[in-house]
Amino acid sequence: MKKTKAKLISQVSQERLELGKHIPFLTPLVVYVEPSGYCNLKCRFCIQKTNGKMLKKDLMSKALFLKMIDDIAEFPEKIKLLRVCGNGDPLINRDIIKMLQYAKKKKVAEKIELITNGIMLNENLIENLPKFLNRLVISIEGLSSEDYWQTSMAKINFDNLLNNISSLNLKKGKCALHIKIHNKAVFSENKKKKFLEIFDDKCDQIYIENLVPMWPQLDTDYFVDEFRWGGGKVIKRQVCAQIFKGVQVQADGDVVPCCVDWKRINILGNINKNSLSEIWKGEKLKELQIKHLTGNKGKVEPCKDCTMNDYCEFDNIDQYTEECIKRLCGKML
Repeated sequence: MKKTKAKLISQVSQERLELGKHIPFLTPLVVYVEPSGYCNLKCRFCIQKTNGKMLKKDLMSKALFLKMIDDIAEFPEKIKLLRVCGNGDPLINRDIIKMLQYAKKKKVAEKIELITNGIMLNENLIENLPKFLNRLVISIEGLSSEDYWQTSMAKINFDNLLNNISSLNLKKGKCALHIKIHNKAVFSENKKKKFLEIFDDKCDQIYIENLVPMWPQLDTDYFVDEFRWGGGKVIKRQVCAQIFKGVQVQADGDVVPCCVDWKRINILGNINKNSLSEIWKGEKLKELQIKHLTGNKGKVEPCKDCTMNDYCEFDNIDQYTEECIKRLCGKML
């Protein structure tokens, strides 16, 4: 496999739409889906560790996932991205291959991406995952079994994880393998060098990201005051771009605006009861969007304390608030 040290920040930022000029979207750009609310790690910077007892955890049924894909097919256009992730690890769901197979067959998304820690990789997943994905993202939490115990409180066989990653059957599909790690796991130059040496010939894309505050309810000294992708200045945003681009479908069918709302304060609907299209066009999401556009983000939980956009988001629609309101409401408020 060709060696690549691709820093995707430059590639992504050059290709993005100017969101503020296109809102509202009849079709969401991205749908995030959580096949599993369960995780096999308890990373010290994650809500699975800090708030795990309060986190609602389910496994999405195959029938519900297929229903969601059929819902997505009802939108006037393909979505840009189906991102398979969530509060847990998708590979814990035993139906994940059948789910992905159906999503690809229905051609509802321009790209399908799955994010995992890779620990559950087995012979079946190694052979079949790449067939139904455009990109597989594996989050590495350490460079040894001992590192994993320190950062994630899990006993794993690191050599076995490496062997499974090396064995991924990438040739049968057009699936890129992206390996990433956070800066606190490679805090020294020697560790950064070791990470690149271990994984550079095993993947197509490789990246070290900054560990930044994404959840307002999580307090830890792990975080840094830099932009997540490549460092640099953190930019305070008035308006959340996430709530205009897509939605998060939780394992039990609840739909929330984004992953930050893990307490499900702003449930927009449930795909067991309504179609995803109905939820996307519904009044609950529109009301939330208008609150942000009119400067009332500070009155909304958990948005008022959320810094994900400041630390992680490329898109900034603050300068387009008035024209977005006009297009959403047909008049100025």
